[in-house]
Amino acid sequence: MTNYQKRRLPWVLMCLGAAMALCALAMLAQTGSALQYCVAAPDPGEKGENYARLAESARKLGDGMKDALAWTAVGGAAETASVSSGDGSETASLVAMGEGWLEVYPRFLVQGRRIGESELKEGAMVAMLDEGLAFKLFGEELPADATVKLNEAEFRVVGTVRHAGSLLGGRGVGDAHDCDVYVPLLAAGSAEIELDTLTLSALPRGGSGAAQLFEEAAQSQWQDGGTLINLKKEAMRREILPRVLLLIVGLYAMVGLFKRMTRLAAGWIDGFRQALRNSYLKPLIPRLIGVIALILLGYGALIALTYLLMLFSAQPLYVFTEWVPENIVEWSSISKVFWSLTGEAARLVRVGTRELRVIEFWGGVLRWGTILALLGAALLPKRGSRG
Repeated sequence: MTNYQKRRLPWVLMCLGAAMALCALAMLAQTGSALQYCVAAPDPGEKGENYARLAESARKLGDGMKDALAWTAVGGAAETASVSSGDGSETASLVAMGEGWLEVYPRFLVQGRRIGESELKEGAMVAMLDEGLAFKLFGEELPADATVKLNEAEFRVVGTVRHAGSLLGGRGVGDAHDCDVYVPLLAAGSAEIELDTLTLSALPRGGSGAAQLFEEAAQSQWQDGGTLINLKKEAMRREILPRVLLLIVGLYAMVGLFKRMTRLAAGWIDGFRQALRNSYLKPLIPRLIGVIALILLGYGALIALTYLLMLFSAQPLYVFTEWVPENIVEWSSISKVFWSLTGEAARLVRVGTRELRVIEFWGGVLRWGTILALLGAALLPKRGSRG
Protein backbone atom coordinates (compact mmCIF):
# COMPACT_ATOMS: atom_id res chain seq x y z
CA MET A 1 0.00 0.00 0.00
CA THR A 2 1.43 3.39 -1.03
CA ASN A 3 1.82 6.33 1.34
CA TYR A 4 -0.95 8.14 -0.55
CA GLN A 5 -3.33 5.20 -0.03
CA LYS A 6 -2.42 5.07 3.65
CA ARG A 7 -3.24 8.74 4.04
CA ARG A 8 -6.49 8.38 2.11
CA LEU A 9 -7.79 5.24 3.87
CA PRO A 10 -8.72 6.94 7.20
CA TRP A 11 -10.79 9.57 5.39
CA VAL A 12 -12.53 6.94 3.26
CA LEU A 13 -13.43 4.97 6.39
CA MET A 14 -14.63 8.08 8.21
CA CYS A 15 -16.78 9.26 5.28
CA LEU A 16 -18.24 5.80 4.69
CA GLY A 17 -18.97 5.31 8.39
CA ALA A 18 -20.53 8.76 8.70
CA ALA A 19 -22.74 8.15 5.64
CA MET A 20 -23.90 4.79 7.02
CA ALA A 21 -24.60 6.27 10.46
CA LEU A 22 -26.52 9.28 9.11
CA CYS A 23 -28.62 7.09 6.80
CA ALA A 24 -29.41 4.71 9.67
CA LEU A 25 -30.30 7.57 12.00
CA ALA A 26 -32.66 9.01 9.39
CA MET A 27 -34.42 5.64 9.02
CA LEU A 28 -34.62 5.08 12.79
CA ALA A 29 -36.10 8.57 13.19
CA GLN A 30 -39.14 7.37 11.20
CA THR A 31 -39.95 4.72 13.82
CA GLY A 32 -43.39 5.16 15.28
CA SER A 33 -44.34 5.10 18.95
CA ALA A 34 -46.50 1.98 18.88
CA LEU A 35 -46.40 -0.59 21.65
CA GLN A 36 -46.53 -4.21 20.50
CA TYR A 37 -47.28 -7.36 22.45
CA CYS A 38 -46.45 -10.28 20.19
CA VAL A 39 -47.28 -13.96 20.66
CA ALA A 40 -47.01 -17.09 18.54
CA ALA A 41 -50.37 -17.46 16.85
CA PRO A 42 -52.58 -20.27 18.12
CA ASP A 43 -54.51 -22.60 15.86
CA PRO A 44 -57.42 -20.62 14.37
CA GLY A 45 -59.91 -23.17 15.70
CA GLU A 46 -63.20 -24.14 14.14
CA LYS A 47 -64.35 -21.24 11.93
CA GLY A 48 -61.70 -19.06 13.57
CA GLU A 49 -63.14 -19.17 17.07
CA ASN A 50 -59.71 -18.71 18.69
CA TYR A 51 -58.97 -15.59 16.63
CA ALA A 52 -62.45 -14.26 17.40
CA ARG A 53 -61.91 -14.80 21.13
CA LEU A 54 -58.61 -12.92 21.09
CA ALA A 55 -60.11 -10.10 19.01
CA GLU A 56 -62.93 -9.71 21.55
CA SER A 57 -60.43 -9.72 24.44
CA ALA A 58 -58.41 -7.03 22.66
CA ARG A 59 -61.53 -4.88 22.24
CA LYS A 60 -62.35 -5.12 25.94
CA LEU A 61 -58.75 -4.35 26.90
CA GLY A 62 -58.77 -1.23 24.71
CA ASP A 63 -62.07 -0.04 26.19
CA GLY A 64 -60.65 -0.40 29.69
CA MET A 65 -57.45 1.53 28.94
CA LYS A 66 -58.73 4.51 26.94
CA ASP A 67 -57.09 6.95 29.38
CA ALA A 68 -53.63 5.53 28.65
CA LEU A 69 -53.99 4.28 25.07
CA ALA A 70 -55.29 6.25 22.11
CA TRP A 71 -55.78 3.17 19.89
CA THR A 72 -55.53 -0.57 20.33
CA ALA A 73 -55.63 -3.17 17.60
CA VAL A 74 -54.93 -6.85 17.17
CA GLY A 75 -53.38 -8.16 13.98
CA GLY A 76 -51.78 -11.32 12.69
CA ALA A 77 -49.08 -12.11 10.17
CA ALA A 78 -48.12 -15.05 8.01
CA GLU A 79 -44.69 -14.72 6.42
CA THR A 80 -45.71 -16.68 3.32
CA ALA A 81 -49.11 -16.99 1.68
CA SER A 82 -50.16 -18.05 -1.81
CA VAL A 83 -52.47 -15.50 -3.45
CA SER A 84 -54.16 -16.53 -6.69
CA SER A 85 -56.56 -14.98 -9.16
CA GLY A 86 -57.60 -16.71 -12.36
CA ASP A 87 -54.53 -18.32 -13.85
CA GLY A 88 -52.08 -16.20 -11.87
CA SER A 89 -50.57 -17.01 -8.51
CA GLU A 90 -48.07 -15.07 -6.41
CA THR A 91 -46.35 -15.52 -3.07
CA ALA A 92 -46.91 -12.69 -0.58
CA SER A 93 -46.89 -11.86 3.10
CA LEU A 94 -50.31 -11.95 4.72
CA VAL A 95 -51.46 -9.29 7.17
CA ALA A 96 -54.65 -10.11 9.08
CA MET A 97 -56.13 -6.94 10.56
CA GLY A 98 -58.43 -6.40 13.50
CA GLU A 99 -60.40 -3.28 14.38
CA GLY A 100 -58.22 -0.17 14.60
CA TRP A 101 -55.23 -1.75 12.86
CA LEU A 102 -55.15 0.85 10.08
CA GLU A 103 -55.20 3.62 12.68
CA VAL A 104 -52.06 2.23 14.32
CA TYR A 105 -50.35 1.32 11.02
CA PRO A 106 -51.70 3.64 8.30
CA ARG A 107 -51.33 2.65 4.65
CA PHE A 108 -51.34 5.01 1.65
CA LEU A 109 -54.35 4.26 -0.55
CA VAL A 110 -53.63 3.98 -4.30
CA GLN A 111 -56.89 2.67 -5.83
CA GLY A 112 -60.35 1.87 -4.57
CA ARG A 113 -60.94 2.10 -0.82
CA ARG A 114 -59.52 0.68 2.33
CA ILE A 115 -61.22 -2.05 4.33
CA GLY A 116 -63.75 -0.40 6.66
CA GLU A 117 -63.94 -0.78 10.42
CA SER A 118 -67.33 -2.48 10.16
CA GLU A 119 -65.83 -5.05 7.76
CA LEU A 120 -62.96 -5.66 10.16
CA LYS A 121 -65.42 -6.12 13.01
CA GLU A 122 -67.67 -8.49 11.08
CA GLY A 123 -64.87 -10.41 9.34
CA ALA A 124 -66.08 -9.64 5.82
CA MET A 125 -64.41 -11.61 3.02
CA VAL A 126 -62.63 -8.59 1.53
CA ALA A 127 -58.97 -7.84 0.84
CA MET A 128 -56.54 -5.09 0.03
CA LEU A 129 -53.45 -5.70 -2.10
CA ASP A 130 -50.30 -3.65 -2.27
CA GLU A 131 -49.82 -2.12 -5.71
CA GLY A 132 -47.04 -4.53 -6.68
CA LEU A 133 -49.19 -7.58 -6.05
CA ALA A 134 -52.19 -5.97 -7.76
CA PHE A 135 -50.08 -5.27 -10.85
CA LYS A 136 -48.78 -8.83 -11.01
CA LEU A 137 -52.27 -10.33 -10.75
CA PHE A 138 -54.45 -7.80 -12.62
CA GLY A 139 -52.21 -5.40 -14.52
CA GLU A 140 -52.34 -1.60 -14.32
CA GLU A 141 -56.10 -1.27 -13.70
CA LEU A 142 -57.80 -3.12 -10.87
CA PRO A 143 -61.08 -4.63 -12.13
CA ALA A 144 -64.21 -3.63 -10.22
CA ASP A 145 -65.03 -7.31 -9.61
CA ALA A 146 -61.49 -8.41 -8.75
CA THR A 147 -61.20 -11.37 -6.39
CA VAL A 148 -58.31 -13.39 -5.00
CA LYS A 149 -58.11 -16.77 -3.31
CA LEU A 150 -56.30 -17.50 -0.05
CA ASN A 151 -56.38 -21.04 1.31
CA GLU A 152 -59.18 -21.81 -1.20
CA ALA A 153 -61.31 -19.02 0.29
CA GLU A 154 -62.37 -16.21 -2.05
CA PHE A 155 -61.88 -12.56 -1.06
CA ARG A 156 -63.24 -9.54 -2.92
CA VAL A 157 -60.51 -6.95 -3.57
CA VAL A 158 -61.71 -3.49 -2.52
CA GLY A 159 -58.51 -1.46 -2.99
CA THR A 160 -54.77 -1.28 -3.40
CA VAL A 161 -52.25 0.41 -1.12
CA ARG A 162 -48.63 1.43 -1.41
CA HIS A 163 -46.18 -1.15 -0.14
CA ALA A 164 -44.99 -0.18 3.33
CA GLY A 165 -41.57 -1.84 3.11
CA SER A 166 -39.44 1.10 1.99
CA LEU A 167 -39.47 4.74 0.95
CA LEU A 168 -39.28 3.75 -2.71
CA GLY A 169 -42.26 1.42 -2.45
CA GLY A 170 -40.32 -1.81 -3.02
CA ARG A 171 -39.33 -4.60 -0.73
CA GLY A 172 -37.98 -3.37 2.60
CA VAL A 173 -35.45 -4.85 4.99
CA GLY A 174 -38.18 -6.21 7.29
CA ASP A 175 -40.16 -7.94 4.55
CA ALA A 176 -40.20 -11.66 3.85
CA HIS A 177 -41.55 -10.98 0.33
CA ASP A 178 -41.96 -7.98 -1.94
CA CYS A 179 -45.78 -8.12 -1.84
CA ASP A 180 -48.44 -7.92 0.88
CA VAL A 181 -52.09 -8.88 1.06
CA TYR A 182 -54.39 -7.52 3.79
CA VAL A 183 -57.56 -9.23 5.03
CA PRO A 184 -59.70 -8.92 8.18
CA LEU A 185 -58.44 -11.10 11.03
CA LEU A 186 -61.82 -12.73 11.55
CA ALA A 187 -62.05 -13.51 7.83
CA ALA A 188 -58.66 -15.21 7.99
CA GLY A 189 -59.95 -17.20 10.95
CA SER A 190 -63.16 -18.27 9.22
CA ALA A 191 -61.04 -19.42 6.25
CA GLU A 192 -58.89 -21.33 8.77
CA ILE A 193 -55.72 -19.60 7.57
CA GLU A 194 -52.87 -20.34 9.96
CA LEU A 195 -50.86 -17.30 11.05
CA ASP A 196 -47.32 -17.19 12.39
CA THR A 197 -47.79 -14.44 14.97
CA LEU A 198 -50.52 -12.37 16.58
CA THR A 199 -49.70 -8.88 17.79
CA LEU A 200 -51.70 -6.66 20.09
CA SER A 201 -50.67 -3.09 19.25
CA ALA A 202 -51.40 0.23 20.92
CA LEU A 203 -50.63 3.92 20.55
CA PRO A 204 -49.91 5.38 24.00
CA ARG A 205 -51.28 8.80 24.92
CA GLY A 206 -48.08 9.61 26.82
CA GLY A 207 -46.46 8.95 30.15
CA SER A 208 -43.74 6.52 31.09
CA GLY A 209 -46.12 4.03 32.73
CA ALA A 210 -48.24 3.30 29.64
CA ALA A 211 -45.96 0.51 28.39
CA GLN A 212 -45.92 -1.32 31.72
CA LEU A 213 -49.69 -1.00 32.13
CA PHE A 214 -50.17 -2.27 28.58
CA GLU A 215 -47.90 -5.28 29.12
CA GLU A 216 -49.57 -6.23 32.39
CA ALA A 217 -53.03 -5.92 30.86
CA ALA A 218 -51.99 -7.92 27.77
CA GLN A 219 -50.61 -10.75 29.90
CA SER A 220 -53.58 -10.94 32.23
CA GLN A 221 -56.47 -10.06 29.91
CA TRP A 222 -55.32 -11.09 26.44
CA GLN A 223 -52.62 -13.80 26.13
CA ASP A 224 -49.84 -14.74 28.52
CA GLY A 225 -46.27 -15.49 27.47
CA GLY A 226 -45.83 -12.79 24.82
CA THR A 227 -43.03 -10.32 24.15
CA LEU A 228 -43.48 -6.59 24.70
CA ILE A 229 -41.90 -4.49 21.95
CA ASN A 230 -41.72 -0.75 22.52
CA LEU A 231 -40.73 0.57 19.10
CA LYS A 232 -39.58 3.93 20.45
CA LYS A 233 -37.37 2.18 23.01
CA GLU A 234 -35.96 -0.25 20.47
CA ALA A 235 -34.98 2.60 18.15
CA MET A 236 -33.44 4.56 21.04
CA ARG A 237 -31.52 1.47 22.16
CA ARG A 238 -29.69 1.40 18.82
CA GLU A 239 -28.79 5.09 19.13
CA ILE A 240 -27.03 4.82 22.49
CA LEU A 241 -23.49 4.40 21.10
CA PRO A 242 -23.54 7.50 18.85
CA ARG A 243 -25.23 9.46 21.62
CA VAL A 244 -22.40 8.60 24.03
CA LEU A 245 -19.80 9.54 21.41
CA LEU A 246 -21.62 12.80 20.69
CA LEU A 247 -21.66 13.58 24.41
CA ILE A 248 -17.89 13.01 24.70
CA VAL A 249 -17.06 15.02 21.57
CA GLY A 250 -19.60 17.69 22.51
CA LEU A 251 -18.22 18.16 26.03
CA TYR A 252 -14.66 18.36 24.64
CA ALA A 253 -15.81 20.99 22.12
CA MET A 254 -17.69 22.97 24.78
CA VAL A 255 -14.60 23.13 27.01
CA GLY A 256 -12.63 24.48 24.06
CA LEU A 257 -15.33 27.02 23.23
CA PHE A 258 -15.53 28.22 26.84
CA LYS A 259 -11.73 28.68 26.87
CA ARG A 260 -11.87 30.62 23.60
CA MET A 261 -14.75 32.75 24.88
CA THR A 262 -12.79 33.51 28.04
CA ARG A 263 -9.79 34.65 25.98
CA LEU A 264 -12.02 36.85 23.82
CA ALA A 265 -13.72 38.35 26.85
CA ALA A 266 -10.33 39.05 28.46
CA GLY A 267 -9.16 40.75 25.25
CA TRP A 268 -12.29 42.93 25.09
CA ILE A 269 -11.95 43.93 28.74
CA ASP A 270 -8.23 44.66 28.30
CA GLY A 271 -8.99 46.78 25.24
CA PHE A 272 -11.55 48.76 27.20
CA ARG A 273 -9.05 49.33 30.01
CA GLN A 274 -6.51 50.63 27.52
CA ALA A 275 -9.11 53.00 26.07
CA LEU A 276 -10.08 54.15 29.55
CA ARG A 277 -6.51 55.33 30.20
CA ASN A 278 -6.75 57.77 27.32
CA SER A 279 -10.35 58.93 27.71
CA TYR A 280 -13.05 59.68 30.22
CA LEU A 281 -15.62 57.04 31.13
CA LYS A 282 -18.68 58.87 29.80
CA PRO A 283 -17.84 58.70 26.07
CA LEU A 284 -16.82 55.05 26.53
CA ILE A 285 -20.12 53.95 28.10
CA PRO A 286 -21.60 52.70 24.76
CA ARG A 287 -18.45 50.65 24.22
CA LEU A 288 -18.69 49.28 27.77
CA ILE A 289 -22.32 48.30 27.19
CA GLY A 290 -21.33 46.60 23.93
CA VAL A 291 -18.53 44.65 25.63
CA ILE A 292 -20.84 43.53 28.44
CA ALA A 293 -23.56 42.56 25.94
CA LEU A 294 -21.12 40.53 23.82
CA ILE A 295 -19.77 38.70 26.88
CA LEU A 296 -23.27 37.92 28.16
CA LEU A 297 -24.46 36.79 24.73
CA GLY A 298 -21.37 34.62 24.20
CA TYR A 299 -21.53 32.87 27.56
CA GLY A 300 -25.32 32.65 27.33
CA ALA A 301 -25.11 30.89 23.96
CA LEU A 302 -22.49 28.45 25.28
CA ILE A 303 -24.56 27.69 28.38
CA ALA A 304 -27.63 27.10 26.18
CA LEU A 305 -25.66 24.75 23.91
CA THR A 306 -24.34 22.87 26.95
CA TYR A 307 -27.88 22.55 28.31
CA LEU A 308 -29.16 21.20 24.97
CA LEU A 309 -26.27 18.73 24.81
CA MET A 310 -26.98 17.44 28.32
CA LEU A 311 -30.72 17.28 27.60
CA PHE A 312 -30.04 15.28 24.43
CA SER A 313 -27.70 12.95 26.31
CA ALA A 314 -30.15 12.43 29.19
CA GLN A 315 -33.09 11.62 26.89
CA PRO A 316 -32.52 7.81 27.09
CA LEU A 317 -33.06 7.97 30.86
CA TYR A 318 -36.57 9.28 30.25
CA VAL A 319 -37.23 6.46 27.79
CA PHE A 320 -35.49 3.67 29.74
CA THR A 321 -36.79 4.46 33.20
CA GLU A 322 -35.90 0.92 34.29
CA TRP A 323 -32.21 1.86 34.00
CA VAL A 324 -32.46 4.26 36.94
CA PRO A 325 -32.16 2.61 40.40
CA GLU A 326 -34.53 3.71 43.12
CA ASN A 327 -31.51 4.74 45.17
CA ILE A 328 -28.48 5.58 43.01
CA VAL A 329 -26.02 5.30 45.94
CA GLU A 330 -27.32 2.02 47.36
CA TRP A 331 -25.57 -1.08 46.02
CA SER A 332 -28.56 -3.41 46.50
CA SER A 333 -30.73 -1.09 44.40
CA ILE A 334 -28.10 -0.88 41.65
CA SER A 335 -27.60 -4.66 41.73
CA LYS A 336 -31.35 -5.27 41.46
CA VAL A 337 -31.58 -3.13 38.33
CA PHE A 338 -28.52 -4.82 36.82
CA TRP A 339 -29.82 -8.37 37.25
CA SER A 340 -33.29 -7.37 36.12
CA LEU A 341 -31.89 -6.00 32.85
CA THR A 342 -29.56 -9.00 32.46
CA GLY A 343 -32.43 -11.44 32.94
CA GLU A 344 -34.56 -9.62 30.36
CA ALA A 345 -31.71 -9.70 27.83
CA ALA A 346 -31.11 -13.44 28.45
CA ARG A 347 -34.62 -14.58 27.53
CA LEU A 348 -34.37 -17.66 25.34
CA VAL A 349 -37.45 -17.13 23.19
CA ARG A 350 -38.52 -13.84 21.65
CA VAL A 351 -41.30 -13.33 19.14
CA GLY A 352 -40.71 -10.40 16.80
CA THR A 353 -42.55 -8.24 14.29
CA ARG A 354 -41.76 -6.67 10.92
CA GLU A 355 -41.21 -3.28 12.55
CA LEU A 356 -38.70 -4.76 14.99
CA ARG A 357 -36.75 -6.38 12.14
CA VAL A 358 -36.47 -2.99 10.44
CA ILE A 359 -35.14 -1.39 13.63
CA GLU A 360 -32.66 -4.22 14.16
CA PHE A 361 -31.32 -3.88 10.61
CA TRP A 362 -30.81 -0.13 10.73
CA GLY A 363 -29.45 -0.44 14.25
CA GLY A 364 -26.77 -2.78 12.88
CA VAL A 365 -25.96 -0.33 10.07
CA LEU A 366 -25.67 2.47 12.64
CA ARG A 367 -23.38 0.41 14.87
CA TRP A 368 -21.01 -0.58 12.06
CA GLY A 369 -21.06 2.91 10.60
CA THR A 370 -19.99 4.31 13.96
CA ILE A 371 -17.25 1.68 14.26
CA LEU A 372 -15.91 2.49 10.79
CA ALA A 373 -15.89 6.22 11.54
CA LEU A 374 -14.03 5.63 14.81
CA LEU A 375 -11.55 3.33 13.06
CA GLY A 376 -10.89 5.99 10.45
CA ALA A 377 -10.36 8.61 13.14
CA ALA A 378 -7.93 6.31 14.96
CA LEU A 379 -5.90 5.79 11.76
CA LEU A 380 -5.50 9.49 11.03
CA PRO A 381 -1.80 10.43 11.04
CA LYS A 382 -0.59 12.29 14.10
CA ARG A 383 0.37 15.91 13.76
CA GLY A 384 3.99 16.28 12.75
CA SER A 385 4.28 12.66 11.53
CA ARG A 386 5.71 11.93 8.08
CA GLY A 387 5.24 9.19 5.57
